[in-house]
Amino acid sequence: MNWSAQKPPSDNIAVVERKILVLIDGNSLLHRAYHAYPRLTTPAGELVGAVYGFTTMLLTALEKLAPQYVAIAWDVGKVTFRTAEYALYKAGRPETEQELIDQIERTKEIVTALNIPQFGVDNYEADDVIGTLSRQAIEGAGKVQVIIVTGDRDALQLVDDDKIVVYMPSGGGASSRYIKDRGVSLFDEEAVKAKYGLSPKQVTDLKGLMGDPSDNIKGVPGVGQVTATKLLQEAGSVEKVYEDVGKLSVTERIKNLLKEGRESAFLSKKIATIDRDIPIKLSWEECELSNYDREKVLAIFEELRFKSLINKLPKDKWEEDLEHVFG
Repeated sequence: MNWSAQKPPSDNIAVVERKILVLIDGNSLLHRAYHAYPRLTTPAGELVGAVYGFTTMLLTALEKLAPQYVAIAWDVGKVTFRTAEYALYKAGRPETEQELIDQIERTKEIVTALNIPQFGVDNYEADDVIGTLSRQAIEGAGKVQVIIVTGDRDALQLVDDDKIVVYMPSGGGASSRYIKDRGVSLFDEEAVKAKYGLSPKQVTDLKGLMGDPSDNIKGVPGVGQVTATKLLQEAGSVEKVYEDVGKLSVTERIKNLLKEGRESAFLSKKIATIDRDIPIKLSWEECELSNYDREKVLAIFEELRFKSLINKLPKDKWEEDLEHVFG
């Protein structure tokens, strides 16, 4: 079965004129599916709610975004260069529930059956894999658009004009740009600026100053998002903020907080920054959507009782011919 049966809308000029590479944060999507979808079980008692949700979001994204190339990135273990740099990174998070862990391999089995490549690199997170592959994609020859599929707003720092954009399956909210011909909400550079009042490149500076409790990134204690945004709109970056704190148009209290939190600000920015130069190389050939074993996928769907997802799969040639004949 060939993925090429899944065609983009005929009026979608952007899709027609350039290659589309979709990079998916597997951990983020599976985590979102686990919490958003019902706790489903098979007749054999296997928990598959997260698997179902992930597969639904994956097939929906491929249908709406109509890429020619796709890859999925996964975290590899809990130890990364970030934990080596800052032992408290993500400390305090509850342990991943065993019911979610138990659904990871089944999810990867479906992805493999769909003939979609999966990547992970020791000592790095899925974000770093996506950051590196997206950079390599737009630096290569030809016109390319990279669409990052994730529920993690850390990825917004990777947005680059409309060459690299972010698609959040649950919808990006009022600030994202609704692309009518694809029926999706995407964060491009303009949308990031509308939401944060800052450019994508300043997202890490924002976290450097205000921190990120979800990752246990400290930032500058006492400096919140409003103050951090104001500082960055004035100075441009964490580095520029600290070139001359005394000249900043903020209160003496904030200046003192900045001076006291200088080391934490720089460390927080470093920890929040996606590494875009990790040891992995983009292979267009490997990432190209190509033939997959439809019968194997159907067998898995049958076993897991995912019958409602069958219609989301690209159709066989004979199915398309029947639709043409019988309407």
